[in-house]
Amino acid sequence: MKNLILPIALAAILLTACSKEESVEQFEEQNIDSVYVLNQFNETSYWDTMEVDEFQRSTDNTNLENSVARESNTRGHYLPSSRDAMIIQWTGSQTEQNTSGRAELKQSNPNFSFHFKLETECVMVDGNKAVYGGIITQVIELSGNAPDIGVGWRIYFNVIDNGEGGVPGGIVPYDQIANKTIFASPRSISLCNVYLPNDNIWSSQGYTEVTEPGFVVVNNYPTE
Repeated sequence: MKNLILPIALAAILLTACSKEESVEQFEEQNIDSVYVLNQFNETSYWDTMEVDEFQRSTDNTNLENSVARESNTRGHYLPSSRDAMIIQWTGSQTEQNTSGRAELKQSNPNFSFHFKLETECVMVDGNKAVYGGIITQVIELSGNAPDIGVGWRIYFNVIDNGEGGVPGGIVPYDQIANKTIFASPRSISLCNVYLPNDNIWSSQGYTEVTEPGFVVVNNYPTE
């Protein structure tokens, strides 16, 4: 009997090890190049996958204001008119030495729901436009037809500060937020220097007005 116990125990250990290796491989396969785009406009939302244009990172960053010694920051609050659209609240700053700030994204519609809290990864500013990048630190809710997004994923969105006093259809426009939000897995490259504030990817699906009490602030100050 004792002779049978040892082979059985060894077999169990080998099976457990194989199971762990398989689960790790499956996780890696799912997360190596996973980059999703959430498109939202005309009260509709849908997910797309995308391939990152790494070449763009080395060509479009030459004239960006962040390349000199500056403090770039953005803050704001987007409260959509549609109850099914995404609510975003954020504040972020970046200097040559560090980044600070946080963000919160929340959405609930018939197809999916999510609620994430983030810390700032980067703030890229060009004129009155900014891209905020954040890393998910807490998943409060994730359900329905949405990618398996978790802690460590990065989220990027683009905003425009058009000043105060926006008027619907008027000469002075409201602040704006792009209708695309990018979700990148922890194993993908950082997109901070890839899709910059003036990149066509943000304007490809247009922008939505950020009406009061929502607002967008974008600043870029020289550091001392």
